[in-house]
Amino acid sequence: MTTTHTHRDRHGTDTTSRGTARTVGALFLFSTATFLVGDALIQAYFSTGTGRTGSLVAGVLLQTLCGLAVVGIGLALRRTLGRYSTTLATAYLVARCLECLAIGAVGVYLLATKSLFEQYELLVYLFSGIAGLVLSFVLLRARLVPVWLAWLGLVGYGVLLLAIPAGLLDIATLDSGPGMLMYVPGGLFELILPILLIAKGFHTPSTRAAGPDREPVTSVGA
Repeated sequence: MTTTHTHRDRHGTDTTSRGTARTVGALFLFSTATFLVGDALIQAYFSTGTGRTGSLVAGVLLQTLCGLAVVGIGLALRRTLGRYSTTLATAYLVARCLECLAIGAVGVYLLATKSLFEQYELLVYLFSGIAGLVLSFVLLRARLVPVWLAWLGLVGYGVLLLAIPAGLLDIATLDSGPGMLMYVPGGLFELILPILLIAKGFHTPSTRAAGPDREPVTSVGA
């Protein structure tokens, strides 16, 4: 077991954790925006049938930026999550890297074939859902965010993973109608979490208990 010391300003705020929280929050919002706009451009290219590749290239580029952003989230959170479980921190980073590779592979396919990979989002959501479950579990276990928000993540990503086979087997249409409700819990989590992180940062019970004049020590281990 190793120990690390947090850096605190004159008000007793853990500045390292605060900076990480803001970075993660910004990357979450950026990744969500680039994926949604990129997906809209890709769908527009195939739905209009004009043959103009500009929207397709732009859509793939935006989704590539999304892939890089999610890897950035994994890297930024590795130390924070590793304070509570190095194994889960590594698992989260690996899942995010696989998500990035899936996005990249889909982009290469779309540009090379100029044909739509039906329900390609489900491949991406598979890794996103796994990563989300890992993240939500650690957030709940470590009380880094309000308990209700961590549970929202667990429920949301669990529903998302259940939606994938339902979509692939045509049991439910996830892009329209009632099927879209399966995206709501996870979508709310990915909207509320980054806003909370940017505005307030992570909960740090050990830091608050230590007080502004003491240097808290956080255990790191699996």
